[in-house]
Amino acid sequence: MIPRLLIFSIFFLGYSALSSAQITKVCIQSIDIIGHKKTNTALIENELNISVGDSIPLEVLMPTLEQNQRFLVNTLLFNQVTVKIAKWEGQAVHILIVLKESWYIFPLPQFELADRNFNVWWTRHHRDIRRANLGMWLIWRNLTGFNDLVKVIVQFGYTRKFELDYTLPPMGRKRKFGFNVNALYSDNKEWAYNTLDNKLVFYTNFDIPERQFQRIRGGLTGYYRRTLFETQRLGLTFLQLSIGDSIVAYNPDFFLDQRKTQRSFNLKYTYTLDKRDLQVYPLNGFYFEATLEKQGLGIFKDINQLQLTANFNYYLQIWKFLSVSTKLKGRYSFIRSKVPYYNNQALGFEENLVRGYQYYVINGQDYLLFQTDINFKVLDTKIPLFKKFPVNYLQALPLKIHLRYHIDFGYVWDRFYAQGNQLSNTDLIGTGIGVDFIFYSYNIIVQFEYTFNKSGEKGLYLRYRFNF
Repeated sequence: MIPRLLIFSIFFLGYSALSSAQITKVCIQSIDIIGHKKTNTALIENELNISVGDSIPLEVLMPTLEQNQRFLVNTLLFNQVTVKIAKWEGQAVHILIVLKESWYIFPLPQFELADRNFNVWWTRHHRDIRRANLGMWLIWRNLTGFNDLVKVIVQFGYTRKFELDYTLPPMGRKRKFGFNVNALYSDNKEWAYNTLDNKLVFYTNFDIPERQFQRIRGGLTGYYRRTLFETQRLGLTFLQLSIGDSIVAYNPDFFLDQRKTQRSFNLKYTYTLDKRDLQVYPLNGFYFEATLEKQGLGIFKDINQLQLTANFNYYLQIWKFLSVSTKLKGRYSFIRSKVPYYNNQALGFEENLVRGYQYYVINGQDYLLFQTDINFKVLDTKIPLFKKFPVNYLQALPLKIHLRYHIDFGYVWDRFYAQGNQLSNTDLIGTGIGVDFIFYSYNIIVQFEYTFNKSGEKGLYLRYRFNF
């Protein structure tokens, strides 16, 4: 999503003539919404937890309006949200919501590194440009006015990928159901067939046409939103994975029993409770998610796994510029028989890592991860760009800078592939400092971290995230 200028204004008219002794509650007489053209009005109304006729205690009026402002911001549909008490008549208030819609269609050229993070590509693979992906994304949000999202991805390079994805999310109190449908094809000439010293070992041959790894996926997921904060998802996915002869020769346990193909129907249920202030960069509130996934439903018998993954994140804003957070995540595998190497991933991928071990992959069946951060905002400003440019988003660059201190703990239990990987079945500790550069109201986040681990290894790491 392109920039979202978060503006929240509340004007109390005639408040000086009233005292808390005279009025303890106010009644919402009307809610007027203006400024939206594409977005359905009913969707906006359903996203609020207030409606005409509600009686609200005077002392919680401001927090209630502030909360509803965040609800509209988190839809990612608007660049600007203004909430006003437009008129106050005795015990009756008239609320006005002024919106400025975002731009919803993005044809985005894509250039991304295929490795787990920038440092692995830069150091381990010596900045090999062949390990990059080049392509085009078409992102169309709010296609029908109900915050639905279409994604079309055409990608070449290290990973050749074609993907189509459509999501109609459940929005607000009345529209409780939504769905997602996804189809994907991808392949690679190179793939990691093993892990040694907690580093991925690749089979590489860019000179032959044979693809070493191929993935075909199709899935349908249903959403149920019981309240504004709770969402449940149930998804059924078909997945077919194929590998080349060379990978089978190097690692017969890649899919177990020298298989070249793994086919499965997978069933996944996820429960989410989200009370964060801002989803993309939270500073206050909490988040809970639990996922129960069954891989293999007995049709193809290539895999049989049942896993429970849960995480709880807590954020506390101590004062305007200072906040702390803790994150606890774990996974447990109920079926204790040997798993294929491919399905044995644990820590070291994306956000699932102990900071300080960015160069390493720690595989296993079960894991526990604890992360804590102290976050201090040092700058919140706008940098002038092209003042007279007709596009508002290029007139100024919103910039926030946050400093962070973190300490992480992790542990991975591996019963089958720990030999030669000394970081499995041992405690992992990392700590360090970081600085976050946040552009365009959290659309682009660039993070630099200087970290240490318990082995004394240290380094400067780069991470980035795009929230569109």
